[in-house]
Amino acid sequence: MNVASHVSFTQSLSMNITATNSNYGAMDSSTDGNIDILADLLSLHLSVSIYWLVFYIFVYGIIFFGSIIGNQLVIFSYIIEPKLRRPTNIFIVSLAVADFITGLIGLPTAIFGRLFTGPYVCFAATRPYLYVGAFMMSSVSIGHLVLITIDRYIAVTRPFKYFTIMTTRNCRIFAAISWFCGTLFGALPVISPPSNPTLWVCGTTNYEGSTVNIHRIGAVSFIPVILFFLCLVYIRVYIVAMKHVKEQSERIKAQTKNDDKSSAKSSMIRTTVTTSIVVGAFAVCWLPTTAKFFIEVFVDTTEETLFMIQTAAEILSFGNSMVNPIIYGYRNTLFRKTYNTILRSVCCRGCKDERKKQNPQGQSKSESAITISPNP
Repeated sequence: MNVASHVSFTQSLSMNITATNSNYGAMDSSTDGNIDILADLLSLHLSVSIYWLVFYIFVYGIIFFGSIIGNQLVIFSYIIEPKLRRPTNIFIVSLAVADFITGLIGLPTAIFGRLFTGPYVCFAATRPYLYVGAFMMSSVSIGHLVLITIDRYIAVTRPFKYFTIMTTRNCRIFAAISWFCGTLFGALPVISPPSNPTLWVCGTTNYEGSTVNIHRIGAVSFIPVILFFLCLVYIRVYIVAMKHVKEQSERIKAQTKNDDKSSAKSSMIRTTVTTSIVVGAFAVCWLPTTAKFFIEVFVDTTEETLFMIQTAAEILSFGNSMVNPIIYGYRNTLFRKTYNTILRSVCCRGCKDERKKQNPQGQSKSESAITISPNP
């Protein structure tokens, strides 16, 4: 009986020692894995010359601050100015939110992926995460441009039904649908893992059978088609708008009776021109990106040539996020006045805070001087 107990105790002790060793082994492997990840991250190196780095910092610094400040002006203008809370401007302010996120998140991560090379930054499984923010927001922007174009088409061709179709509630629903669909399409590159997760895809190496290529081909196919469709819609809108202008000029003798109608039509046409400029700016900024996607998927080039194409296309595409606030301020008097109000408020508040820091007791001293002054 004692021998059996001794054997049982020995087996139990052996099992405990084995379990302890396995736990230590798991901890060691986990520690080694973390050390390997840290070592890979520390092995990142700059992939461009110092001159390109200065160029990137200068150009993208302007785009970064321009998109952040400009789109904040649009958003706050919509919030504080009741006259700007019209159905069309729901799409415009929602587009400004997408452009703001592009500048705040999409641009820095994408530029990091363009400037540095190394493990994880260049692996097929992880590199798309650096660009997914820009992909999603660009898809959301395209959806909003379609909505803005449809809004203008209804406003010009169906003016009497416009306010029953494009209600505030409907516009918010349409904008939410655009956000959902755009985010879903933009997230395609990271939805499913690639067949070879550690494939090095920096430079001219392409992804192997990945959703990244599906996303690129989709962009190459859909963006030109959508822009062509928007162009046709605006041609139709301009034909109808010019007809309204002609009718308005023929009734010039009755202008005193129809001042309100003439003003409404002029505002409608001006808004339509503004939105068409926004769509045109998007086309100029994003068509080169579709060409870039086509080259990345189908054309064999050198790394230097591909880098130049990518840089030029990405400057234009990211630059679009700071262009729209400038267009609104230039074309829309109410936006411009609200911009000025916000900027003056911020500057005046900054000046007051600075004065308080320089002379925190100035006011109390002045009041004391007045109090103790002798009566005449």
